[in-house]
Amino acid sequence: MTAIHVRHDLLSPFVAAIFQAHGMSAPDSETVAGVLVWANLRGVDSHGITRIPSYLDYIRRGALDPHARPVMRALTPASFVLDCARSAGPVAMMQAAATAREAVATSGICMGLVSATTHTGAIGRYAEWLAERNCAAIVFVGGPPFMAYHGASTGSLSTAPLAIAVPGPGERPLLLDMASSVVAAGRIRDLAVAGKPIPEGWALNDDGQPTTDAAKATTLLPLGGPKGSGLSFMFECLTGIMAGTPVLTMLAEATGTRRHAQNAVVIAINIETFRPLGDFRRDVAALAAQIQTLPRQDGYDALLLPGERGGRTAERRRRSGIPIDQELWRKLCEIAAPLGVKAPNTG
Repeated sequence: MTAIHVRHDLLSPFVAAIFQAHGMSAPDSETVAGVLVWANLRGVDSHGITRIPSYLDYIRRGALDPHARPVMRALTPASFVLDCARSAGPVAMMQAAATAREAVATSGICMGLVSATTHTGAIGRYAEWLAERNCAAIVFVGGPPFMAYHGASTGSLSTAPLAIAVPGPGERPLLLDMASSVVAAGRIRDLAVAGKPIPEGWALNDDGQPTTDAAKATTLLPLGGPKGSGLSFMFECLTGIMAGTPVLTMLAEATGTRRHAQNAVVIAINIETFRPLGDFRRDVAALAAQIQTLPRQDGYDALLLPGERGGRTAERRRRSGIPIDQELWRKLCEIAAPLGVKAPNTG
């Protein structure tokens, strides 16, 4: 099915209006919309506007409180906990990033725990935001058990995404944004909707057996086997368990309704504390040039730096519009119409 195209600057206010109609404040709605559309711009469509129906379902089920205001508890000049009380993940994460950046002006480095929020969205956005402001950033998340521990046949760990960003040699930061699973869960959902198979080694079915049927894939497999599951295990220790709001053990012990919940760590580093920013950028540029001029294997036209593919996709989509599956667009328009939210023009 041919995709329609929507300009990103028209898509963001449309998405924000949907969330505002469901009780979010205008600033919070704009934050959520901005993070979702950022993912679409960079080609991470599994974390873009396709998430709107599930976010609205979280609101209906009480898993996401659109009125919640995260409360910051300063622990030291260089550490804090953000008590989120089921607030929207992008709202909590942007507040944590902003708080960390303010702190590193005097502390040099800051670590914040984001406790009891909802789906955080594409966490690369928060790391990139800090890097755009001359910080190095490390962000990782713990959440529900969609991934198997290495050797296990059931969902036992979060896909535990990790993002690392630094100011780049040019205008764009360098950004690593990855899951601890072989592939993000949203990617499998997209393939299931499209009726396409998944490669071997991506997921297990309900019986704990490997599957290539995206519609039957219920448990993701860890990236690099014990390496991916080890990362996820340790991320849960450093997020939910550290904050006192563990997701995995609480879900294992819970009976009845299970609420979606996530925890995260945001670490910001003021590069100027360690060395002049200009010198840091110079050496990053030298490293990048060294890598990109290496001899290439057959079939590789270029050696891309972390985040470079997403940056190129964003440039292209800013010019030509964001491609959106027609069925998804129909669903979003059906959501918007009863709310009095007018859909933007498409191309």
